Amino acid sequence: MPVLSDLLLIIIWMLLWKVASIMEYAPHASIWFPPAGLTFSAILLLGLRAIPAIAFCCMAATFWEDATYGTQLPWQQLLETGALFTLAHISAYAIGASLLKLLISRRDAHQLPSLLLAFTIIGPASALLAGYLTQTALIISGMLPDSPSGHQLWLPLWVGDLLGILVLTPLLIGVLRRIYPRYGVWVSELGLRQLPGSGWEFLLKLATTLLLMVVVMLLTASLQSKEMAFAIFFLCIPQMWIVYTETPLRSGISIALMSFATALLVKYLALHDDALVFQFSISVLAASTYFGLLIPVLASSNSRLREMTRKDSLTRAYSRQHFFQAELEIQRARYYQQPISLIVFDIDFFKQINDRFGHTVGDLALISLAELATTQLRQADMLGRFGGDEFMLLLPGSGQIDATTTAERLRLALPNLRVEGLTSQITGSFGVTEIAAEDTVNSAFEKADVLLLEAKRLGRNLVLGTITATE
Repeated sequence: MPVLSDLLLIIIWMLLWKVASIMEYAPHASIWFPPAGLTFSAILLLGLRAIPAIAFCCMAATFWEDATYGTQLPWQQLLETGALFTLAHISAYAIGASLLKLLISRRDAHQLPSLLLAFTIIGPASALLAGYLTQTALIISGMLPDSPSGHQLWLPLWVGDLLGILVLTPLLIGVLRRIYPRYGVWVSELGLRQLPGSGWEFLLKLATTLLLMVVVMLLTASLQSKEMAFAIFFLCIPQMWIVYTETPLRSGISIALMSFATALLVKYLALHDDALVFQFSISVLAASTYFGLLIPVLASSNSRLREMTRKDSLTRAYSRQHFFQAELEIQRARYYQQPISLIVFDIDFFKQINDRFGHTVGDLALISLAELATTQLRQADMLGRFGGDEFMLLLPGSGQIDATTTAERLRLALPNLRVEGLTSQITGSFGVTEIAAEDTVNSAFEKADVLLLEAKRLGRNLVLGTITATE
């Protein structure tokens, strides 16, 4: 139900506001500000649908803040402050979320790394704008003094909002998708891999990481050493242990719990002077987590790109570019003083097949031809597609006679191919040449191609080489 969904959004936002108020280490300044992450996530996922609920939360939080600090401002001033805060908070994150959503709508299957980079730029920039606008709103409404101290609040506001966005946005998008199942179809298309894993193993890794963090912060507090605070950055190591061995969801839970624990300890261990160090450590851990999650995606994308350059997407034969890089096979044959031959062949009257039966049937004919040729190959042989309906076979260890025999065997098998939607038989013409000592792949192809053209001129359905096969 829409009303129930919006009510849940309001409840979650206000709970996160309460969490932020618990972790304040100075008035209006929290180590991290989780509501910023929820606002950004809600607008990113829901668009304008999220704004009324978020606006209600901003107004309610203003009155809550007044009660918390006991300022006892007139209700008219609180309304003005709430309205200004609502405008500042929502406008900043609406701009950033809308820009990121525009980039998402234009992405393709290989743009996840660039989208993540955009998120790590747009999110902090939105938080910076929100921090400055919120400071301005509080000064205008009289909640903050119009003095140097009041004009310096934007920095803690920015860093707190920044952490709320970096740490919680992916996790909160997952939560919101369950509340609003009709929204955010694009989330499931981002392609992050999932790994199976034991829950107990994850808890052990998480407990180890949290224990190390507690030790660092306790030592910082007991030794009163600013240098010790920087040891928190070494938590990137156990966090990457989690990232590379657990699911993205568990990695997100890990960084969220670490951020929450850090914020609590900063407050209750009175590490206010080191708050900025711990805030930036959380942001570094969050960014490291996201980029760590991308490594398998990048590896998979690179593998697909390599496969695309090596193989023809339709027939799965080697691509023209890859086939013509087979000089190593020729050099190996010469080194071992073995023959090597090249066959160039195509389908007779292939244009007529496309014109009469359609290009889909023509594609099926090419696929069937490639599959047939593959069944005739030895492990060392190479099948490549030059383009259109023209194919190439490189046969290491085969001289002219053996290669001609192979071509003849293919020619005789072609009419037996059955292609869905094709009522006529398929025949082919072949040019065969043994690669000479002075030949390259290119020069051998030119010789075989000339023989192929001659076979077509002589009537097609023919194998032609230095030694012409018997019909």
